Amino acid sequence: MTLTKQKSKTRNLSRRVFTPAPLAACIATLLLSAVMPAAQAEPFKPEVFTVEKTIQPGPNVFMNEAAWGGASQIHVFAQDDLHYKGSMPAGITSQMKVSKDGKTVYVLSDFAKRITYGPVESVVQVYDVETLSRKKEIIVPNKAVKAIGMTQLLELSADEKLLYVQNATPATSVSVIDIAAGEVITEVPTPGCYGVYPALKGTSFSTPCGTGQLKTFTLKGKEYSVEASGKLFDVDADPIYIHSERRKNGELILTTFGGALYLADDSGKTVKMKEKLQVNAGIEGDWAPGGYAITAYSSTLDMVFMLMHSGAYDGSHKNGSEEIWAYSLKKKKLISRSPAPHMVALSVTEGKTPVLFGSNEEDETIDKYVLSSDGDFMFEKAAADEKAGWTTSLAVSHD
Repeated sequence: MTLTKQKSKTRNLSRRVFTPAPLAACIATLLLSAVMPAAQAEPFKPEVFTVEKTIQPGPNVFMNEAAWGGASQIHVFAQDDLHYKGSMPAGITSQMKVSKDGKTVYVLSDFAKRITYGPVESVVQVYDVETLSRKKEIIVPNKAVKAIGMTQLLELSADEKLLYVQNATPATSVSVIDIAAGEVITEVPTPGCYGVYPALKGTSFSTPCGTGQLKTFTLKGKEYSVEASGKLFDVDADPIYIHSERRKNGELILTTFGGALYLADDSGKTVKMKEKLQVNAGIEGDWAPGGYAITAYSSTLDMVFMLMHSGAYDGSHKNGSEEIWAYSLKKKKLISRSPAPHMVALSVTEGKTPVLFGSNEEDETIDKYVLSSDGDFMFEKAAADEKAGWTTSLAVSHD
């Protein structure tokens, strides 16, 4: 009897625990929905992802994030607010050259099969900027320079039909590429010389040498001739940076470690020095240039912008900046000095109101500097990107 009563209590308890009203309502709802016509159910709408065919229009800033331990990237930012547009991938130790119209980017880099040893393939990739897509790849001899991304190591001829690749094995030479054919047409030995300054006309180029001379190589198809200048600079007393600019009258603008600007004429068979301007003359504090792409030139203003640091010493030629100096070549006068810390590369837009873009070594950002409302041609920092990485070379398009 007792057992029977206990069983009865257990059954009652089971009904109370496992068939609550809310659960029963849910079951009824499910049964009802199961017999409803399928047409009454709302159809599933999957989220669709799309890829834009082209980047946003407008002038760009190109940043070469050259890597040693993995893939390099050419990043593209908008000039107006530095918003990110996209990137073009490459191998290790990338070098970058942007076409004059800003529509094509040439990237030289290496693809190492086993990274630390084994076969290495040097490749020039030709990118379409609008779509950030590869148009062509050109295999070049595995003599191409393996160096931090800098200017003058990958350059275009005046008509942009030839591409010059600086080689260093460590013996120096220049591979000449026919872009349309997609092949190397010749290799020009340049012993003791390093860097490429293409002429404004034709297919010749000049290169600075350890003797203080500049040698000019004139190409005729696969053949070439060479002429050497006299001694133009003192490599011991005041050497020059490989980086150069081109003045609107055609002169080469070369910068020395000590803060001088050399104006040179390379239109003939040999390079001739026209003028030397000591930018920091009479200024206290031992100011000198520092960085990699240490100057930028505005043809509209005929002005050179320079990355400068104080307390210069032998070996500080790669130090980041404290200030940006604006120097008028026309007036042969220092116009302004603007605070701008940690810059190691510089580029400038054209127009009467220049905008400067610099590579910030400490923050690993691209910083934008605009003219201050205070006047006196002073610049102030207006924006920075979101730390895409550290770079020693950048370029702007002028469209």
